[in-house]
Amino acid sequence: MSLEGSLLDDPSDVVSIIDHTNVDPTATEAEIRELCQEVDDYGFCSAVVVPYHAELADRMLDDRANVAAVIGFPYGIQNSTAKRDEVEELLEHVDELDMVMNRTAFANDDHEAVVEDVETVAEAVGDKTLKCIIESPTLSPPEIRRAAGLVEEGGADFVKTAVGYEGPTDRAEVEAIADGIGTDTEIKASGGIATFEAVLEMVRAGATRIGASSGVEIYESTR
Repeated sequence: MSLEGSLLDDPSDVVSIIDHTNVDPTATEAEIRELCQEVDDYGFCSAVVVPYHAELADRMLDDRANVAAVIGFPYGIQNSTAKRDEVEELLEHVDELDMVMNRTAFANDDHEAVVEDVETVAEAVGDKTLKCIIESPTLSPPEIRRAAGLVEEGGADFVKTAVGYEGPTDRAEVEAIADGIGTDTEIKASGGIATFEAVLEMVRAGATRIGASSGVEIYESTR
């Protein structure tokens, strides 16, 4: 059965593909504890946090859910060495890492630098899961396809749409990513997704993972 079919058959299964997220730079320890408790209570796929909160999330969730941390957030402008060092500091506490593509290199058509940046991070990540954010709301469809292909070439496991700061993700962006990659690379849709219907729309377009700060609201909308 397809992912869409599984979700239609049992909408509550949506929690299994949601990365429940709080990457607010002013998030408090209490808010991250609440996030992790919700991950535990509802069965979300993972908790996504900024690096500062990764150790706390790891302690709270143990092995009951994945912990993901963002890398090179939110613009991807850090050099590859800085991103690699950031990954290495986090590896003992996280299962997944969501990096931001070097958007400046991409804007300057330096495709080699974009690929090398992802490759450097992928090498540091090793067997853990790497998702790479291309910030698709700021790109045209041809640019989205190009960026997705470069991220795939660099070795990321997922192409991720957005950090959520520069506009919501729409279905057309996910479709453009799907057009730019092969079947071995997955898609994470994030940015403004707050209902079960919105999740289904992204899944129909090709997403297999959803990033949302509204995980609980999405689940509740299935009831």
